[in-house]
Amino acid sequence: MRSVAWLACSFALGLAACGSEASLPIDPACNPLGVNHCMTPWPSSAFEIDDASTATGRRLALTDTMLPHNENGELTDPALWNRQDGFSAAAPIVMSFDGGVDPTNLVPATDPDASITDASPTVIVDMTTGEKIVHFAEVDLISADTPDRQALFLRPMQRLTGGHRYAVALKRTLKGRGGADLPVPPGMQALLDGSAPSHPLLDRVRARFPAVVDALAAAGVTKDQLLLAWDFTVESDESIRKDTRTVRDRGVAAMEGVTLTYHVNTDEVAAPTEAIRRRIDGTFDAPLFLTNEGRYVPRTILARDADGLPVYQKLYQAPFTAIVPACAYTSATPVGMIVYGHGLLGDSGQVASGAVKGTAADLCMVIVGTDMRGMSASDIGEVARALTNMTYADEVFEVQAQGILNHVALARAMRTSMAATLFVDDPDGPGGNPPRSLVDPTKVYYYGLSQGGIFGGTVMAYDPTITRGVLGVGAANYSLMLERSTDWLDYRTILAGAYPDPLDIVFAVNLMQQRWDQTDPSGIANSLLDGTATGVPPKQILLQVALGDEQVPNIASEWEARTMGLPILTPSAKTAWKLTEMASPIASGSAMVYYDGGAPVPPVGNTHAEPTGQHDLTRNAPAARRQMKTFYETGMIVNECADGGACMCAAGKCD
Repeated sequence: MRSVAWLACSFALGLAACGSEASLPIDPACNPLGVNHCMTPWPSSAFEIDDASTATGRRLALTDTMLPHNENGELTDPALWNRQDGFSAAAPIVMSFDGGVDPTNLVPATDPDASITDASPTVIVDMTTGEKIVHFAEVDLISADTPDRQALFLRPMQRLTGGHRYAVALKRTLKGRGGADLPVPPGMQALLDGSAPSHPLLDRVRARFPAVVDALAAAGVTKDQLLLAWDFTVESDESIRKDTRTVRDRGVAAMEGVTLTYHVNTDEVAAPTEAIRRRIDGTFDAPLFLTNEGRYVPRTILARDADGLPVYQKLYQAPFTAIVPACAYTSATPVGMIVYGHGLLGDSGQVASGAVKGTAADLCMVIVGTDMRGMSASDIGEVARALTNMTYADEVFEVQAQGILNHVALARAMRTSMAATLFVDDPDGPGGNPPRSLVDPTKVYYYGLSQGGIFGGTVMAYDPTITRGVLGVGAANYSLMLERSTDWLDYRTILAGAYPDPLDIVFAVNLMQQRWDQTDPSGIANSLLDGTATGVPPKQILLQVALGDEQVPNIASEWEARTMGLPILTPSAKTAWKLTEMASPIASGSAMVYYDGGAPVPPVGNTHAEPTGQHDLTRNAPAARRQMKTFYETGMIVNECADGGACMCAAGKCD
């Protein structure tokens, strides 16, 4: 990547003395501002080009030789990413140095306001507005034993603004391990000195560097303070949302005037004394946008038209599982219905789990789930394939647009054909009076747990009719939560087997987030509540969070709440940075609620907490179910914990 002769010249004589060389001896595909990896620093305008056809006027221009290649020597096809007009609004900013970075003076997640003070060694500036961006910085704990391959992360406290240009500065107060000065990267020194060694990507950043210096100076960072500085463009919201919005719009159009049929495979009826009277498994009609007729085979991805947009194929059969509580048969009025989102790589059958059955009985509502295509049990093969070769990432991340649509189609089927002929009571038997519908088709809500709580934000953002949703331990920004989750351990092992370099793993997660933004709530959370960005009615969100959750870390739930603008319902077991507090009851609106099961405070850094069972807290807490029932029925968010105090479940306050 970098020649010995160049390094000897730069250190012995100084970069200016080497400026007479015809070219900067760094691989032409690599970022010339980096030190020990082709992609650092990242994201960077070194990997952008002008494109007047895009919303940002820019487009990514990655090459297969600069992206990580796996142990089999297979390159990563950059075409997936090069369709985008900027970088992820959620993924971290990454740099690395030989020997690693001293974390002593990095701004921690516990004091993010320090990142906009003069003392912070890291600075992020929105060049569109001039605003300093609050963030925290951390080193990759997982690669602590290999400092030459250890990443430095800069993580904004909420989503960056789509379409904006950002400047990043690492100041000379940033030190190497043990407090040693870090060397200015040779490419950066060339920019500071005004020397002109030739390198195609240095030529790109050189033209933009004066504006970067000016933006940083306006934010109080002078040129002589710079160890490294660069800029990048964030992908526009239009680009992020284009595929999923097109699938939703064209899918809804395909369902207009069509009766969505369903087929029952099994209909199990329990004794009248059981809390759940029926479990129904079957399939229902949903618009298909995938190739290969939607089969679970390699290269099943979104089908696209001549303009590159997802194109409708046909109606296909998606799975569903429904549970009908016994109380629906005795209720004086038809009961409500809930679309359910399943957990990590699960399926529709999770509707029949004990916690969800308890919720159906306590709320007296019919609950129906389907598979989140792209991240369901049947997609595990494709997930493993993407982890071993990132070229196949589209088999997971863009396929999830179909998973979102499946939930939209399920809600429509529940309101129409299922309400009319499936969720019915036929007390007089054949030949008697017409069956009585048990459900009210105007009362359809959303509830998701874990993965379903995460992607539930996206389902709510795109569904045209559901206006109230409960996100059980929901969150956003997988690049923030993965390594802080116990769920990631097995999947990281697969990834590390294919990409053993710790920095390659960092960039694999970063590249995945870039694609995940299409369906991760990170891509839509900033405009979820008002609905205008996706052409839907305003939404109400109840985000129930378990303190110390070992699978969905609180830091990611708070990132989502902050980006959405949710307040914390008080009294509360915890406060969080820049989340306003609102006293119970909230007559109409959205909120995040903490439930405290007594778990220890999670470790600081990108590592996971020890399993404590907190992940299951909200789904089982009676107070959480009472809160859901009131929210669905009235739109109010009320503290249902004992004595109106904070939800200290370990002390019995959530019973």
